[in-house]
Amino acid sequence: MPVVTGLGEGRKLMRTVFVGTNSKYIHTALGLRYINEYMKENGLETELVEVTANEPVLTVLARLTAVAMTSDHKASGVEKDGSGLVFGLEVHIWNRDYVLELAGLLRKVLPRCVILLGGPEVMFRPVETLEKVTAADMIVCGEGEESVLNLLRHLEAGGSVIPGCPEEEIPGIACRRDDGSIAAPAVPTVVEDLDILPFPYPDLEQVLADHKIPYYECTRGCPFHCAYCLSGISHQVRRRSLPLVLADLDRFIAAGVPLLKFVDRTYNLDESYFLPIMEHLAAADTDATFHFEIKADILSPRVLDFLKTVPPGRFQLEIGVQTTNPEVLRVIGRQDHWDRLAANVKELLAAGNMHIHMDLIAGLPLEDMASFGRSFNDVYGLRPHMLQLGFLKVLPGTVMEKGTERYGLVYMDRTPYEILSTGVVSYEEMRFLKVLENVFDLTGNSGNFPFSINYWEKRYEGDVFRFFTDLTRLYLERGMFGVGHNVLAVAELLHRFAELRGVEEEFREVLRLDLFWKQPRVKAPWLGWNTERNYERTTAFWRDEEKVRRYLPDFTFKNWRTLHQNYALEEFRIDPETLEKKKTYFLADYQKKRLTRIKTDDII
Repeated sequence: MPVVTGLGEGRKLMRTVFVGTNSKYIHTALGLRYINEYMKENGLETELVEVTANEPVLTVLARLTAVAMTSDHKASGVEKDGSGLVFGLEVHIWNRDYVLELAGLLRKVLPRCVILLGGPEVMFRPVETLEKVTAADMIVCGEGEESVLNLLRHLEAGGSVIPGCPEEEIPGIACRRDDGSIAAPAVPTVVEDLDILPFPYPDLEQVLADHKIPYYECTRGCPFHCAYCLSGISHQVRRRSLPLVLADLDRFIAAGVPLLKFVDRTYNLDESYFLPIMEHLAAADTDATFHFEIKADILSPRVLDFLKTVPPGRFQLEIGVQTTNPEVLRVIGRQDHWDRLAANVKELLAAGNMHIHMDLIAGLPLEDMASFGRSFNDVYGLRPHMLQLGFLKVLPGTVMEKGTERYGLVYMDRTPYEILSTGVVSYEEMRFLKVLENVFDLTGNSGNFPFSINYWEKRYEGDVFRFFTDLTRLYLERGMFGVGHNVLAVAELLHRFAELRGVEEEFREVLRLDLFWKQPRVKAPWLGWNTERNYERTTAFWRDEEKVRRYLPDFTFKNWRTLHQNYALEEFRIDPETLEKKKTYFLADYQKKRLTRIKTDDII
């Protein structure tokens, strides 16, 4: 491809289109939103287009060319060959191949346009990227608001795409010089003053109408040095002023946002900063949920006491653990204190007012299968609402990449750079863990089988990792991996697991309670339902409103259809909780999500 030397003879930049390629429709491109609004605030004509990486690339190409140009090219200032036009594309681990293909197609149909790449997948390897990706003209290295503004102003003034000498180089921008060499900044740029950033969602009402999730950040930078992470571009954490943050959040609340996710890498670093934000959100008149990523071992007693008072459902907390092995933590550069973390999480879970999400990473250096199993049991034993199993990604530019040989790390050469084996975990073992992750999501994380999982945890004496290992082996034996499964198929797997271990009779009642409570429309006939046999007795129970109100204080009979939609009563031949062989009755209130034991005398 010939070297691009400018926007065209005597021509200036007329229009810039930023392209955010999200992994899912519900996501929003926060980074590009900040850049786009910052450009507009500074008087430049820019536009943001958000797409997903699962859309046909030719469809997206057509959409971009339609947005970029009008039928009246002279009026738009953009020529048919793309002169006067800049495309800014953000490249992440989930969209790299897609975006680079799109960039190549844009170069083919608009050969004189300027293509600007940014994002973590290219900013740490600008020279290599520009050498390989001939469609790209420049790379944004770091946080792009100020560097992109300087670049676009340079182009708007008629400057060359390719500076001819070092004096013309723009901080934070890597590019090819006219002599063929590549100029790249020594370190990524950062925005020191976050107060300059505008509100990133001027279209907030439309975002919510489209059922998308808005993201927000009040800080940038990370003080920690996790070996697998690229977040610490700046180890100095920069903060947006509290009054501006609170004003931004009030805009979200006023718009009726149902869920807002904070993307601050470690939200709770400075109590004097983050606690007023949380207090403001807790006191707000809203039904919204706010999601934070936190470091649980540094929560103070004051913060813990406050969090226990937050309205139910107001906050979600995501807590990265990754491993509980102290030696592994040391090698990967994490400074976690497991005992303190566990104690704090137990307190938060006991409060019962917020969703707790915890993370583990498989494939870390020095963590063999036995160690990973202990980490799994440690975290699972806390009973978080979700335990996410991730797999190490050896990202280019990380400390982890430099330790590849030392720790025997074998991983994918292309995105997502996922671990294949380590010096202590074979490829076969890693592949097995991938299947176990799937089995765990279908059973433990799904929330559909709480009584069943608790049953097996007791039988395995707390070693739930060994249980899930055994269940995964059966899952593989039955050829279930790689096939979509509904709740009934998973229930059948659990039932067969019990049959093979000779406990089918008692486990059947446990499993039936799970389906009765969590999946009332899934009536597996082989579980032996008693609804029809007890029809007369249960009908008599529902007709006695005084009796019903012992269990449902607010109950008022309206009609049978409404009753059966909201409530159910079922008999169990073995007590699913104690495993005693006696008739037991449970009442499900699906509206208020409450399961109640009914005295036998109130039924018979």
